[in-house]
Amino acid sequence: MMDPAALRLAADLGGTLLSGAGGGLLLVERLQAHGLPQVAVLGRDAADLREPLEAAARAQAGGLQLNLLALLPLPDCDLRAALETHRRRLGALVAALDAGLPWLGDAPMLALRLPGRITCEVPAPLAKAPMGPLEKAELKAFLPDWEKGRRKQVFRQPEWRPVPEGFETDLWPGVSLPEGAQLRVPPLELPFATPLTDALRAALRMATEAPVPFLPLPGDPAPLHALRTLTPEIAVFRGPLHAWELALANLSRLPGPPHFCARC
Repeated sequence: MMDPAALRLAADLGGTLLSGAGGGLLLVERLQAHGLPQVAVLGRDAADLREPLEAAARAQAGGLQLNLLALLPLPDCDLRAALETHRRRLGALVAALDAGLPWLGDAPMLALRLPGRITCEVPAPLAKAPMGPLEKAELKAFLPDWEKGRRKQVFRQPEWRPVPEGFETDLWPGVSLPEGAQLRVPPLELPFATPLTDALRAALRMATEAPVPFLPLPGDPAPLHALRTLTPEIAVFRGPLHAWELALANLSRLPGPPHFCARC
């Protein structure tokens, strides 16, 4: 039996509940025509999806030839398994975007890398994440209200947090796994000189009229790892409604993979 809360959410967003291996997944489709380029947007909650859905509806009404698939994992969903189960249902994608990670300071930016998650019975010494002088300066300029100690604790050398299994902390790319620690979610480095990131950066620049740096972003990279089961072209993206409209228009012009879907 479907969870009544999930049914209400599906009715609210105008979506379809998908079930099977991995648990429940809400799919909201804004389809223009079969066989058009498709972009998937993942949200952590319903609010994450409202702007991309509205942007898609407005852009399509203006003639944009693009399909949008909005994805929302329901509680206890194993996203990777669910996406594997419904891969053919979702079809070929130009790109998959994670709209659920919070921007730093709520300012326009794109993610350069995200930390993984590790656990340990007893806290072990953790090396400092590598960061060059230019990146340090850019991060300091982007977060002028953050003290040096706070930037170090978030981006360079996170503290251990108590969890039922012992202790947990973030592991940034380039840092070795401490002795005795277990890797729960691998860290993630995102490409930043690709047609996808060029399209997203141009959209944010035009919409916000502000610089758009690539910076490390604290947050859970597991959903982005899961999205790679659908397409290698993944990114974190947020922005105002106009930025979403511009981003979708830019993505519609990118070359996509050979088309496939459950209907073909």
